[in-house]
Amino acid sequence: MNPIAKRPAAVLVVEDEPLVRLYVSDILGQSGFEVIDAATGDEALTHLSDGNLCAIVSDVSMPGGVNGFELARHVRESFPNTGVILVSGVLEPKDHLPGGVRFITKPVRAATLLRLVREVADPRFTLPDPGLAQTHF
Repeated sequence: MNPIAKRPAAVLVVEDEPLVRLYVSDILGQSGFEVIDAATGDEALTHLSDGNLCAIVSDVSMPGGVNGFELARHVRESFPNTGVILVSGVLEPKDHLPGGVRFITKPVRAATLLRLVREVADPRFTLPDPGLAQTHF
């Protein structure tokens, strides 16, 4: 049996704005995902080595040495099964997105976020029942 499938599906939320990070974390948590959060790309890198993430939702512009595009490239190279969704209210991707990385603009709608997380999530994880999703956030 695959040991990853026994773990709760964990999503890493990377966002420097505390209220946005809380909002996204609440959407995912109330929908049955385990949520790990980070305020910077540098902090996010410390959570990757565990290999227990089915997906990452990250802002593009963050303080520190690692922005969302760089984080996405690192994840795709080192953890190719981990899904990545980049979010921005300002920057639009040009040729910066590695293969398989999805992009959405702020403000983030709960239904759109949940649909994308399910689409990109590492298929080796058992995802929470979609019926757990709340309709209003």
